[in-house]
Amino acid sequence: MPFDPKDLDPYHTASPEQSTYPSEALRNNAKGNDPDKEALERFKIREICEGWGTYRDAAEWQNYRSMFFDDAYIATSWKQGGIYEFIEASKEGFAKGSSFMYILHRIIGASVEIDPAMTRAVCKQKITITCRFTFDGIEMDNEADCRFFFLLEKRSGRWGVVFYTLLFDKDKFVPVNPARTFDIPEDEVNKYPTGYRYLAWAENKISTPPKMNLNSHGPEKDVLYGKCKDWLEGRAVRPDLTGEDDPDWKP
Repeated sequence: MPFDPKDLDPYHTASPEQSTYPSEALRNNAKGNDPDKEALERFKIREICEGWGTYRDAAEWQNYRSMFFDDAYIATSWKQGGIYEFIEASKEGFAKGSSFMYILHRIIGASVEIDPAMTRAVCKQKITITCRFTFDGIEMDNEADCRFFFLLEKRSGRWGVVFYTLLFDKDKFVPVNPARTFDIPEDEVNKYPTGYRYLAWAENKISTPPKMNLNSHGPEKDVLYGKCKDWLEGRAVRPDLTGEDDPDWKP
């Protein structure tokens, strides 16, 4: 039978499948060959990935662009594509102002795994995304707790992001002015994945159809963890990062 997200407790959290665990990866508690050198590499990676919030939120596009290699692929809820395409879409969104969504990020923490050769890495971040929407003149803040996943590679001595996507845990809408609220039909919201149903509803309302397989409570979680394992073990990774491979994708 096909998977139906409504079959799950919306706050169910399960461990990733054991088959998706990269057992040889070096982590903050791993017994590597040179712990100090490995820690320095992990620090470099974390610093790069934290630029997503600090650079993008401030429209520092030159700095933001420096995080990624030219062939980087980005998959968010509202936009999927190459890094240049994503930056242009982000600029257009900023230019639309309140008719789009005002997106900000709170970076809560991060962990990094690297392969033993220290040429590939995965950085996972805990993030809260806040998006301000304006419906019929009423400002509403969507807050989405989620997990960012950066897949990085070291090329010519420099780390850079090659793939990025995220999984959503839960979200909510909060009126900016408590005295003014916008009615959100529950039957419409419930059509969307449990981890980001209000955000997905709002994105659709502003004519930006959401990507539907970014739910941390659904099967896409293990698909993504499996691709992170493949990456760390030197295998090729292709979008869709949270679903089946796209045979027509070209970096």
